[in-house]
Order: sequence, then C-alpha cells, then structure tokens
Amino acid sequence: MADEEESELSEKQKIDIAKWFLLNSPPGEIQFVAEHVKAVVNDDVLYEEAASEAFPLYNKSHMISLEMPGGIGDVLVTSFGELRGTEYLDPKTAHVAVVDHIKQVYSKKNWFRFVQT
Repeated sequence: MADEEESELSEKQKIDIAKWFLLNSPPGEIQFVAEHVKAVVNDDVLYEEAASEAFPLYNKSHMISLEMPGGIGDVLVTSFGELRGTEYLDPKTAHVAVVDHIKQVYSKKNWFRFVQT
C-alpha cells in the first residue's frame, strides 16, 4: 500500500470526539474520564467547549444528586427540575440550587434562593 498522509482533525471533530467520550462515561466516572480527555485534547479552549456542552447533558441523563450545604436537602439534576440554565428546583424545600455542571457542585456565588410564590 502507498504511504498515506495523516490529516489533522478539525476543531469541530476534536470537540465532537471529546463530547462523545464524556457523554459515554460510566455512571459516576465522568470526572475521571474528563481528566484524560483534557490531556488528549491538549487544548483548554476546545476542552472547555466540549465540557460545557457534554456535562449538563450527562448530569441530567444520569440524574446526579447534589446535597445542599447545611443539610437542608438534596437536588436531583434532571430536565424535570430544571428551571433556567443552571438552576434546579428542590421541591421538598422549595429552594433553587445554582449548579456548576462541570465541577458537579453548587455555584459559590449564588448556591440557592427560595422559590417565590
């Protein structure tokens, strides 16, 4: 066979491949997979774009549970409890948690607010 030239993947292809690996991580293992994907991609901008798209989908599809500070309750990160972007409702306590999807924790600036009735 003739020597074939290897072609470089486009940025979109790299992002799509990174997203695929993140979205297909085993339950509870996405943080470990993300470390390796970030090392392989070796480009912070491309990794951040892939992660910002993949993590919210992964978190909602796996219905991750996050405990609120102070033990006031837990929030399930699901499409059913999603209010706006990164805000999720805990119906038991009527709190809205602001989630950092990539770190899988509450945002430090504004971790919750009460639902206004």
